[in-house]
Amino acid sequence: MLKHNPFLFAKLSLRKNSSLKVRPSGFTLVELILVIIILGVVGIATTQYLSLGAQIYADATERDEAVAQSRFMLARLTRELRHATPNSVRLSCSAGCTSNGEQCLEFTPFKASTIYTGNITQNSFVVVNPADAVSLNDLLSIYALTADDVYNLSKTGKKVSQLTAKTAVTAGNPTSSWTVDNAFTVESPTKRVFVLSQPVSFCIEGSKLYRYDNYGFAAGPTYSQSTPSGNNKINGKQGILLGQFIQNNIATTPFFNYGSASLTRNSVVNIRSEMGFNNTETVSFNHEIHLPNVP
Repeated sequence: MLKHNPFLFAKLSLRKNSSLKVRPSGFTLVELILVIIILGVVGIATTQYLSLGAQIYADATERDEAVAQSRFMLARLTRELRHATPNSVRLSCSAGCTSNGEQCLEFTPFKASTIYTGNITQNSFVVVNPADAVSLNDLLSIYALTADDVYNLSKTGKKVSQLTAKTAVTAGNPTSSWTVDNAFTVESPTKRVFVLSQPVSFCIEGSKLYRYDNYGFAAGPTYSQSTPSGNNKINGKQGILLGQFIQNNIATTPFFNYGSASLTRNSVVNIRSEMGFNNTETVSFNHEIHLPNVP
């Protein structure tokens, strides 16, 4: 009786299967091309998605910067114009601005104000509680009704005179006697005298806003508004950049508008700011600054 031999069975099985062919593994050319195409499509989609997100972020950042600059400019203009001498605001142009992209707003801030007593048509008068900031040779303004009253220092009928002498204030006497070079001609209904600082100008030059100061008064019987000389200077004084991205067409949409005081309201400065960003978008701000000071 034959016994089962496992080694013989394995040998016979190996001989039986030796005729089978082993298929080699790998990618065909068609499969490789399909993989490359799929990877390319996925890469392009991913790149576009990331670039779109980056562009949205860049646009939002530029928009925020333009809005922040506009808010800063409006806040700075509001703060400074609150201290403008009454009726000292004037514009280089308003409705008739040319298309050169320039417009200036000029005003004269005051560094102190007080109440006077006595007759100001004399060269000396008495003031009450004068500020410590007042110095000799300061310019004083009483009842200036127009910008010409402030800037035209040679005008007949003085509304601005120079302080030439003053007496000291004592603890028991809070008054001081002031002497001016030329007597004033008209009394102020509120008995108020303003001590002037140097004029200040805010100028739109193209898409930028500059601030100028310490360039002096425009003297003479006929004055012309002090405007930049083309190199961001007024009378040699360099301007300070306050903002950019301004897209106003000055010929049709002036940046500054001014309404003089009337019997029912104070003077008001209207600012129309058009801020541009992303080369295609603009945002407009319409801001009013009420000037509380009266002559």
